Amino acid sequence: MNILRYTAAFAVAVTVVSPLSAHHAWAAVFTNETIEIEGYVTEYNFNNPHVNIMLSVTDDDGVETEWMATGPAAPLFRRAGWSGGIIQDGQYLRLIGRKSRTGAPMIVMVADDIQTGKLLELDPSDGSVIRQIMGTPREGKPAAMATLPLTLSDGHPNFTGTWLGGPRERLPAPFNEVGAALQVEFDALDDPVFATCSDPGLVRQAGFTLHPIRIMQYDDHVVFEYEEYAGRREILLDGREPEITEHTRFGHHVARYEDDTLVIESSQLLTYLATGDGTQLSDQTTTVERYRRMDNPQAGPMIEMNMEITDPGHLTEPWNVRWLKVFAPDGLEFVEVDCRLPLPPA
Repeated sequence: MNILRYTAAFAVAVTVVSPLSAHHAWAAVFTNETIEIEGYVTEYNFNNPHVNIMLSVTDDDGVETEWMATGPAAPLFRRAGWSGGIIQDGQYLRLIGRKSRTGAPMIVMVADDIQTGKLLELDPSDGSVIRQIMGTPREGKPAAMATLPLTLSDGHPNFTGTWLGGPRERLPAPFNEVGAALQVEFDALDDPVFATCSDPGLVRQAGFTLHPIRIMQYDDHVVFEYEEYAGRREILLDGREPEITEHTRFGHHVARYEDDTLVIESSQLLTYLATGDGTQLSDQTTTVERYRRMDNPQAGPMIEMNMEITDPGHLTEPWNVRWLKVFAPDGLEFVEVDCRLPLPPA
């Protein structure tokens, strides 16, 4: 059985995780060839699940084309000091990124492009550089060094609050023959989350998110909200069975507290991609999530989540994933979701 074991290094990594890593499927839609584009900003979309800059680019023949420069999710830009006001419509920019595999007028900006001063605002009259487009990361004592009681007044573990993205740890999926064949056939261009802005589903949203979540605890239920795709789960604690047999993206939940742990069991899930790199799960999938509070001397209040994924349709044995998140004492205003479809091939 695939079991992830807790290590001190994994806990400490929450303070040093790279803020601008890319989604696998999102990056795989682009080539490794780097190009530059120049043009006037027609729209700056500081939203989830990806930040986009739209440019009107004029070629040597005077033909204008709309280009999309896309990047990681807004929370990752935010951690690098970006905001919704860092770029304005009408500015003339030179952007660098990787070409689209389809020939569409699109580039993807990755960490090296965003963090090293390669994105520029120019004076269109003479091409001189006005500024490098770089955010200003927050300074001072990390917010995660605040304190938060480990338990609520009723003795249950205290998860209430906003929790910032941290490291994730997973083992390779233990595919059976069916699952392995689907993995071989996978092409990132067919990922519905990228291609059609589809809901990512339970495992991808709750198990693999690197982004902030918000948890609210009540006497009879718990609410989870996810920033990246605006997912929301209301999970009852009374153990009732589902009233219908319909399968959905988030499925049916049964939850309970076990000492210092919140346990959530989910079933009735649709067939869907659990990861951006093509791990497809069948409608036989069930999951068990275990949430535990802890305090770390270097990071402050934390949540550890372990998810065990069982799928007799596509996996040979249970598959595990784990993440850690740190407490945001001042809360956080979630960035809105405004998913944009990729541009068609030229």
